[in-house]
Amino acid sequence: MAHRNDIKPVCYAFHQLNNRQKAVQLTETDNQAYFDKNKAREKICASWLKAQSKTIRKAVLSSAIAGIANGLGVIVQSAALAYILQAVIIDKLPWASLTAPFIVLAAVFILRSLCVYWQQTSGFEAGAEVRASVRQQLLDKFLALGPAAIKQRQSGELAAVILEQVDALENYFSRYLPQQIIVGVLPVVMIIAVMPVNWVVGLIFLITGPLVPVFMALIGIGAASANRSQFLAMARMSGYFLDRLQGLATLKLFGQAHRELTNINSMADGFREKTMAVLRIAFLSSAVLEFFSAVAVALVAVYVGLGLLGMIHFGPAEKISLSEALFVLLLAPEFFMPLRQLAINYHDRAAALGAADAILAILELDAEQGGASIANHGGFLIEFNNAGKYYGSRQVLKDINLQIAAGEKIALVGESGAGKTTLLNLLLGFEPASEGQVLLNGQAVNREQAAKAVAWVGQNAYIFHGSIKDNIALAEPDASEQRIFNAARAAGVTEFSEKLPEGLQTAVGERGYGLSGGQVQRIALARAFLKNAAIVLLDEPTANLDAANKTLLLDVIDKLFADKTLIIASHDPEVVQRMKRRIALRQGRLVL
Repeated sequence: MAHRNDIKPVCYAFHQLNNRQKAVQLTETDNQAYFDKNKAREKICASWLKAQSKTIRKAVLSSAIAGIANGLGVIVQSAALAYILQAVIIDKLPWASLTAPFIVLAAVFILRSLCVYWQQTSGFEAGAEVRASVRQQLLDKFLALGPAAIKQRQSGELAAVILEQVDALENYFSRYLPQQIIVGVLPVVMIIAVMPVNWVVGLIFLITGPLVPVFMALIGIGAASANRSQFLAMARMSGYFLDRLQGLATLKLFGQAHRELTNINSMADGFREKTMAVLRIAFLSSAVLEFFSAVAVALVAVYVGLGLLGMIHFGPAEKISLSEALFVLLLAPEFFMPLRQLAINYHDRAAALGAADAILAILELDAEQGGASIANHGGFLIEFNNAGKYYGSRQVLKDINLQIAAGEKIALVGESGAGKTTLLNLLLGFEPASEGQVLLNGQAVNREQAAKAVAWVGQNAYIFHGSIKDNIALAEPDASEQRIFNAARAAGVTEFSEKLPEGLQTAVGERGYGLSGGQVQRIALARAFLKNAAIVLLDEPTANLDAANKTLLLDVIDKLFADKTLIIASHDPEVVQRMKRRIALRQGRLVL
């Protein structure tokens, strides 16, 4: 995607990373102005939407066919009603002779009901397939970018994209695309049906019909901009609210909770104003389009009405019958119905364009690739060859040359900010090296390879809402009950779980609510032990533990991973003392 950088705005305040350059985060006003002026971006979004529709052509076409069949039923229904009224009012035919027209009318009612059901279900199927497909694309991209890249973005914004923005695509595929096909067919068929009956009315349809899509497009230009601004405000509000919610305890401790509540109210008011702007455009467009269709229907009514009264002598008005007048008059509002429906659905297109811009902002992020494979690696399990890492223009690691043999016990030390966590992220495949190579078993490391060979326990191990057993089994869901119990016992989890009401089946809260820091770390170690990986990476495992619990935890680590390659990033002198080898980092470089 690097060749497109000249036409990519920074969408939804996401950071656009490309090679070593980090795009500038625009303000909401500048970002909106860029999108409005640079129509190339809108074309890219429209092309992407078109590409998504290729997978659901059958469902879209099915919905459109149902809509066209419903429209044909309207023509037959209007003709049947006109015939019946002519026969009853003018021709004075007995009711018995009208059995056939009434049967036709009833059949058309049933057929139209089935067509409406068919159209709705087919459209829903199209929308559901697209939502599932796009969400899968986003999840695949998140996996490709890795945890380290995802951490740089607000989780609230990402959640808004994968939920609200993806949902905003549904109506475009379920309603707008089928309606486009219907409008291309049904009005033409109606004009053809009306022309032999009354060419003047057909001419009125032919002239006034195109006015609806013309004004729809003009109003839709503002709608796309307003929708995109609304989505941007919603994403920012979601991210801000979730961040403050997660840090609520800190805000309360510093007495800032009420102030942040005021800020959230202010952001909510801004979102409300942008939502109302979208609704104003929607109501304005509906009023304008209703006006033109009402004028056209009024022209038809005046013409046929004056013709029936003998007060107009232009065209077929002089010889017009009641059935002909009723037929064209009943068909007039139905002629504009598909056009009006397309105008209503045009706002779905505007919303989809705004949502597509946010989605593409994520999908277009480049996941850098690791270096080439190397077969001969001199027997080392892990190698860093002139490896370096940049974040934008800031270099975090430089010229890292390091070899680690199988079974080594290593302490990775250095001041905060020295690059320890970044080095571990490179080894885990969470991030690619900006320069040089990182090799695992002689091959350029990638996430799939690292996921099999490496077990990782972070400084703040995440415990999910569920049982202790489920959290341990996360490393290997298919593990037997005995293996899970053995891992729990080896890591010392059973020492405290046996005192709980349901043992390992005891439910714990999200982020380990109800457990101490040492207990959380033991569960995380049991999870890593169950994985039985050749390499174990621990990031500050003793942080926030008292001396007694720290010693117990280090004893567990020594026992669990005695036969593994163990790398521990830590500031703790006791941890460093227990390891056989010390690797020090200072300002992103290795030091002896």
